[in-house]
Amino acid sequence: MKNPLLACLVLGLTGCAVSAVEPLSVPLAYAPSSERLPLTPAHRCPVLGPVEVQDVRTSPLLGVRSLEGKPMQADVSLSNDPSAWVRDGVQALFGREGFSTGGAGPALAIELRNLKTSESVWHRAGYDARIDLHAALRTPAGRVCWSASLAGQGGNYGYAGSVENYRETLNEALDHATQSLIDAPGFASAICECTD
Repeated sequence: MKNPLLACLVLGLTGCAVSAVEPLSVPLAYAPSSERLPLTPAHRCPVLGPVEVQDVRTSPLLGVRSLEGKPMQADVSLSNDPSAWVRDGVQALFGREGFSTGGAGPALAIELRNLKTSESVWHRAGYDARIDLHAALRTPAGRVCWSASLAGQGGNYGYAGSVENYRETLNEALDHATQSLIDAPGFASAICECTD
């Protein structure tokens, strides 16, 4: 009786392993990551103009799904506009930090330069994401007062091919990059000084 039970157990465990990965399309939707980022002190000039985001990536591919220990891979693509997602995330985190956007302050121009994910699949999947942004403060006349390159990373673990896991991982990376922008040397003072 032990042998049939052991055989069923082995078969059950083996059956849980993923044997192939398929291409996946991810619709981005911003929600704050579950990780609570530290609040920064109140700012002297908390009003920004519009947040403008431009997608300047050279490849529209989001990433790859790979089967652990095997040469199988599948592409991951986006099914909506990443510029709107970045703008939503930046505005939400800036609001949490006491800033208002869309006012009379300098415009915040952001270039989305890189957005990549990797998913390593076995029984479950490990997710990683990286985002690279370039941000600049501009006067209404277009003069650049301040600029910097920023990056953020996110990670997750759960069911393979989960859109929700992709979103959580990407939102965490975006939150980290946005927090890096808020905390960047000279950024807060440049908002005050960025006038025509």
